[in-house]
Formats: sequence, C-alpha cells, structure tokens
Amino acid sequence: MTKSFPLRFGDQGQYELSKESFDHIVAGETTIRPVVTPTGKYQETVLSGGLHTYAGWKKFLALHPKVVHLMEFRLGVHDAWWFARELQNGCITLKIPRRLFTKGAAGITQQPDNYYKSGYLWKTLFPVTFTEDDIIDVIDEALKNLDRELSDSITAEKPDGVLYGYARLTDPLKAMLIRVQMRGNRIMSAFPAWDQPWTGNNGKAYSHFHSISFLLAESTVDIADFRPEYGPVFQGDRFDRDALLASTPQFIKSRRNRSLATPVDARNAARSQTLGAVAIRATPADLDAIDRYLADYPCAKDPFAVQRDMYMHLIDELDRWPELFNAAQFTENVGECLYVLSACDGMFNTRRAVDAAIRFLGQALVHTGGLNTLMFKALIGDMITMAIGHADKTALRDVLAALAASPCRAALYTEFDLFPFYPFRKAGEPEPPEGQESPTLQFNVDHLLEFIAFNLGENYLIAFSKEQRLTFARDTLDHGNQWRLARDLMSKFAERDFDFFMPYVLDLDDLTDQVPPTEQDLLTIFRDYGRMMVMMRQRVVMEDPAAYKAKLEDLEKGTDAYDALYRQKHKRDYVLTMHQVMLAKAMKYADKVGYAKLKATCAEALVRLPKEHVPPPRRVPDYIAIYRKDEWGQMMLVPDGDDAADSTATVLDDDEDGSGD
Repeated sequence: MTKSFPLRFGDQGQYELSKESFDHIVAGETTIRPVVTPTGKYQETVLSGGLHTYAGWKKFLALHPKVVHLMEFRLGVHDAWWFARELQNGCITLKIPRRLFTKGAAGITQQPDNYYKSGYLWKTLFPVTFTEDDIIDVIDEALKNLDRELSDSITAEKPDGVLYGYARLTDPLKAMLIRVQMRGNRIMSAFPAWDQPWTGNNGKAYSHFHSISFLLAESTVDIADFRPEYGPVFQGDRFDRDALLASTPQFIKSRRNRSLATPVDARNAARSQTLGAVAIRATPADLDAIDRYLADYPCAKDPFAVQRDMYMHLIDELDRWPELFNAAQFTENVGECLYVLSACDGMFNTRRAVDAAIRFLGQALVHTGGLNTLMFKALIGDMITMAIGHADKTALRDVLAALAASPCRAALYTEFDLFPFYPFRKAGEPEPPEGQESPTLQFNVDHLLEFIAFNLGENYLIAFSKEQRLTFARDTLDHGNQWRLARDLMSKFAERDFDFFMPYVLDLDDLTDQVPPTEQDLLTIFRDYGRMMVMMRQRVVMEDPAAYKAKLEDLEKGTDAYDALYRQKHKRDYVLTMHQVMLAKAMKYADKVGYAKLKATCAEALVRLPKEHVPPPRRVPDYIAIYRKDEWGQMMLVPDGDDAADSTATVLDDDEDGSGD
C-alpha cells in the first residue's frame, strides 16, 4: 500500500482516517494480561480493540496455541475454540472466546445486543481476498453511500457516533454494509456491519440461530485446511474399517434392523429390553471398552460426517455386511451406549454416561442440511432424559451446564412441529372409538424435506414459494447417496424424538430430588431457547403471511381451504403456547429453588412475548444509487451455501455477528 496518511473520505473530504486507526482495523490492538492458575503465573496477549482482517486474526491466534478451530477442538485437550464463516459477499463472521478480549473490549464487542451474552463473541472481518487498498476503497465508497435511517447525526454537541454505508454495489452478490465508528470527523474504526444488505437470499438480519449455531459447510473458512480426525479408526487421514469393527461393541454389531412393517415404538421397546439385558451382564472391562468407543472420533466428535462418507464410498459393503452397516449408525450407537452406561452407573455407583454426554456436548460438530440437526436433536434430548433419571443426582446439573455452552445446542433448540402431518378429521366425520389410540407417524424423507424447506431461513421464506423451497431441499440430497442416508435415518425416528425441548423433554415440574442446575445456566438456556422459539414463530408467519390476515369464520368449516388455514394458524398458536408454558413452569421452579433473577427474567419475557420478533432482512435503500439495479433480481435468486445445505450452487452462506469494534 502506497497511500499517505491521514486519508480523507466523503464527498467533501470531511472524514479523516489516521494510520493508527487503520492499524486498529487491520491488526487490532493488544495488551498483556497476567494470569494466575493453580500451577503458577504467566502472561498472555489479549485483544483490546479492533482486528477486522483474517490475516490479523491468524497472526493474533498464533499467540494462543491451545485455542484451536472448533473442528479440531477436544474437551480436556485444548483451552478453547474459534469458528469463522464466510458470507455470500465474502465478509467473515468470526466467533472467538471471550477470554481473548480485555473486559472493556468484550463489553464493546457485545454492546450492540446484550441479549446475546455468552462465553464467545462475534467479530466481523473484511473478505479474505481484500488487500489494504481494498479496505480503504470500501470505506471510501461506504461514506459516499450512507444509510440515512441507520446512521447517527454527528455534531459538535454529539461527536461520537456511527455511520452506516454501502459498498461494492455493482454486484448484488458482493454488496456490503460497512459500519464506521466516528469521533467528530475522525474515523476510529470500520468493519462489515452485523446486518449485511439483503440482495435476495443474501444478508440476514442478526439472527439468534446463527449466534449459537456453528454448522459446517462449504462456507466455513479454510474448512479443507483442518485435519481433526484422531483415534484408532483414523490413522493419519486414512479410515480403517477393521479398526472400526474391532472397537464397535458386539451388541451394536449384532443389532437386527427393524422391518418397516414394525412400528418404531414397538421396535424401540423391544430394543430397550435387549439393552437392559446387556447392562445386567456387563463387566467393568466391557464398560471400559464402551467408554473408549464413545471417546473415539466417530462417536465423540463428528458422527454425521463419518457416516455420510461411509455411505458415499462404502455403500455396497454396507449393503452386504450387516455388522458394518450397524457400525456406521454412529448417532444411534451413541444413544444405545449411553443407555447401557446409565443403567450400569446405577449398579456400579459410577457416572460414565454423564461424562460421555458432557464430552459430546462440549465438542461435537453439526453439519448443514437439516438431517444432522434432527439426529442431534433426538440424541441430545435422550441425554437430558438420561440425566434426569440418573442415579447421580448431580447429573442433570452437570449436563445442563455443558448444554448451556455447547457448540451443538442449537440442534436441540430447533423444533419440528409434527401437527401438520397428522390426519385432519373433517367436519361430520365420526370421532374415533373411545380408547383408540391416535395414529403414530412413521417418518420418511418427505418429513425431512419439509423440515429443510422451513429452516432455510427468513430470506427464503420471503423470496420463494414453498414449492421452490422444497425443490432446494431436494437438491441438497441429490449427491453421494444422500437420499439413501436420509431414508435410513428418517425411518429410525419416533415421535418422541421431536418432542419440544421445553416443556416436554425438560419439564421442570417433574424435577424432585435432582441437584438444581445453576441459575446462570438456566438463564442462558432459557434465553437461547426462548429466542429460538421467537424465531420459529416468526418464520411460521413468514411462511404464509396471508394466513394470518385471513379469518376462519369467512370459510366453510370442513372444506379443504378451512382445514389448510386452520393448520397454518395452529402452527403459530402452538409455538406461542409452548413458549408461554415453558416460562410459566420456569417461574414456578424458580420459586421452588429460590432463583429470583430467573423468575424476574421469565416474567419480563412473558410480558413482551406476543410482540417480540427478530428484525427482518434489510434491503439497500432506494435512494442509494446502484449500478444495473434492474438486473439484480435475475442474479440474486440462487440458493445460499449454508441455507441450501451444501447444494451445488457456488454462492456461499451469509451470517451476522455481534462485534462492535
């Protein structure tokens, strides 16, 4: 870079950028902090401000060798993890541990939305490909294309403020919104804003799902550079099939697959009896072997990816070899091993199942696409159920503590409303005989497609019809035997796997002699899950806005139109009711255990609940001059990398952050 500082920007050169402020943007500012541990004292370098380039981040990261990418993170081996995601326009959202900030820098970074406090903070970075000249150019362009509604009015009386402006407007897939922090006429910092502009499916508003979700996709920055595999099944980068078979418990390898004619619930009941018998016969040596199996990479770190890759490359062997097929069902296998360990914990006064669940929650990876989310929702729900009934009364406290900070917790908090799939009894049809059970759902790939289409995100709900979104969902499965994988996995689910996390899986009314979870962990869980429920309710409305303006009484009861409208309205009402019940039960439990802050927080949430919403995506204002704006519509309607679950489209995913410096 050959430019001389200070640089002047704006239509009249009214904004000044110093060399110090530019270095703050590119490399950040650091300070030395003393650290005292039980084993001694040492010093570490922490971030006191700035740092909005990937090169600057990697240089800073080199000072912290035990802070690794989430893909490589192992609980008990590393200190903390980081995660970076590339938006469609090239900007990066970077999740880094709060401990790498000074207290003041962490407060500034979190300031834009204090509702999202966690042990990690988001920063936004300029695209990896940007040179220093590129950064200067977009700051200059942004200050000439200010958003009047978002920007502060900088005056002598109020010199500190924030300006928002648009850059790279010649290409809708690269357009970006830049936040510029000012003090008088001096630029103190500049970086991509949390809300990138909506140019079709690109640029979500700051979404709680993305603040607690770390889905692996093509948009994960440098995803090919990480080699996270460990343990006997992966020697170097080579998968060892024989090692997998040798480590897989015999009761898993000998499992008989369910005939599709057998109801899932009946099969699960019979399987529970079998696992109970395994637990009764298990020796300490058997349990040690199960422990080692659960600690290995395919079970403890990335079960979905290993199973997916086996379906891609070994499908013929899986079909011919029942033991290998069973060994490949990693998420199911983890659940069965936890069942056996939990039963044995009661007999041997141990907590093997609890420790295995905590390890999984602390490090497991979730892949984009929806199927992995459903698998983990069922598995983590079983972990909560196990902890509630565990012989060790501290189990629930410890598992919920792990859940509160888990990188995969969003899977449990993502709900799948099954009501629309049940048969609808028409007006005039006779009621079923008394005592007759309602029909149970047998899941298949169609249910998965509905789940994916709904969860593509707000932008897709606004821009595309349901049929278009279902087409995108189908496209995500059209490679590498993914249809077969989806068919096999969906057929194993039971209705209970998709019970709402609260108030069903974790029903605070049912807790009796368990050691209470900490108030802070409950606050974190209720905040995170509550925001996910708000977002789900809002997505239901976005899915069919006309349904919420229409009135049922205007339609003839019993007609298809009436039934369709009733179902759609019921979706929102059901989510709202579940949220209200959850908060009411939490207040009751807070009274029981003396958690005044939890009770007050839930009471406040109940008051604001009916009107609470996530800000919708924001378009580039009409008064901002855009080159070839009439052609944007043709260019922007393409599936987004994360939202479309690693589809064949080349555009990458977008996200948002909580950085403020």
